[in-house]
Amino acid sequence: MTARAGAPSRHGQNWNGVNWPAVKALVYRMQMRIAKSVREGRWGRVRALQRLLSRSFYGRLWAVKRIRSNKGSRTPGIDGTRWRSSGDCWRAALNLTVSGYRAQPLRRVYILKKNGRKRPLGIPTLHDRAMQELFALGLRPCAETLADHHSYGFREKRSLHDAVKMTYIALATKVSAQWILEADIKSCFDRISHDWLLAHIPLPRAILGQWLRAGYMESSTLYPTDEGTPQGGIISPILCNMTLDGLEQLVQKGRNKKRRKLNVIRYADDFIVTGATPEILLQEIKPDLERFLAERGLALSTEKTRLSHINDGFDFLGHNVRKFNSRLLVQPADGKPRELLDKVKACLQRYRGVPFHVLLLRLNSLVRGWAYAYRRVVAKARLSYIDNQVFYLVRQWLHREHRSRSWAWLARRYRQRIHGRVDFCASYWRKDGAQRTVRLFRAADVPIRYHVKIRGEAHPYDPAHDAYFAQRTVHRKLVALADRIHMQSSSLRKLVA
Repeated sequence: MTARAGAPSRHGQNWNGVNWPAVKALVYRMQMRIAKSVREGRWGRVRALQRLLSRSFYGRLWAVKRIRSNKGSRTPGIDGTRWRSSGDCWRAALNLTVSGYRAQPLRRVYILKKNGRKRPLGIPTLHDRAMQELFALGLRPCAETLADHHSYGFREKRSLHDAVKMTYIALATKVSAQWILEADIKSCFDRISHDWLLAHIPLPRAILGQWLRAGYMESSTLYPTDEGTPQGGIISPILCNMTLDGLEQLVQKGRNKKRRKLNVIRYADDFIVTGATPEILLQEIKPDLERFLAERGLALSTEKTRLSHINDGFDFLGHNVRKFNSRLLVQPADGKPRELLDKVKACLQRYRGVPFHVLLLRLNSLVRGWAYAYRRVVAKARLSYIDNQVFYLVRQWLHREHRSRSWAWLARRYRQRIHGRVDFCASYWRKDGAQRTVRLFRAADVPIRYHVKIRGEAHPYDPAHDAYFAQRTVHRKLVALADRIHMQSSSLRKLVA
């Protein structure tokens, strides 16, 4: 019997009726068992559990849901397929079988880099992405269990702020290392050796080999891929991390870590190595790093790899780290405020003739995101600078929109006093009939709260760390509540203080 027009399909009803908490719990239990087997060195059991997870219907459902909830699900591969409805997702889970699977070529797209060059991305089809996510469910516990303690990129429960905080911990004291080797791997994703991946990654060689050698389509032409893992694939960040895991042990094994002040801090393929003297870093550590990378088909970039002294400072992950009179300061890198202001100017140029509240909403999203990204470091002066510059840019925009009006007229119309402070404001009616007032967001209002770094050995697939992660979750919620109170009104801020 066919479904009536406008009625939900049977597949859509099945998808909407899935008990997702139960699905997530079952998948997580399997991942915990895989991580336990890795810790015990029982690799036969690891492969058996991975096989069981990749063929379970709950695992297939969870893989499709994770792909669907990702913003990248709107971007199709070479087949042009998109999952537009719940029924499409249910059918995708039914068709997600290992038997007879063949990976399709990637769709090649390019994004601009800061230096003007183009970075190639390979976009798999949604079916291939779901298949990668399905096998990644069994690979992540292995990667997390074997990962370096101070590796922070593309890992669960870890962030860029953890890497920056670890940099501060390693360099802040008077007896800390004074020299830093800034290392950058040349085209890391594009040059990883396929032979090394197939020999060391705990995945079925037939499946992994298809993803690595699928090739890519550009201008209706198929190009082969003989090396590297595509940027844009779901499983590529995990492969990159597992390729570089072992750097920390390489640097510290057989050396007096405390005396030579050796630390390795890595975020994806960007990492730094600290040392007591330049001779240790250049004559001992750097040759070992080059040999380690050469085994994996990689090499250090001669342009971006350099030796720096802490008093001269260096840039790492968008932050500048430097000592001033024996005091270490971590601040936004010099070019970061200018990048934000360039985005603000482009927004003001693009949003000409629009209602003022539409412009404020867009500007607030830009400024708020930048402010919260750098609230974990010494950034109060930069935040105030951003506010001043945005004020003058918005004022210029208003003068262009109302060329015959004076600033006094513009101020009366577009500025209001709220909670004792005059700001750019605009009122508008929402679709539900409620009236709302939006004000220009001030970056300097964001309180500076220094980040609490995650423990190096902690990861979410070890039950020994469950209480620790629960405590971090509670702390994060309390901090978010305190921030909301801080930014709501001055009277509440004084009451809480």
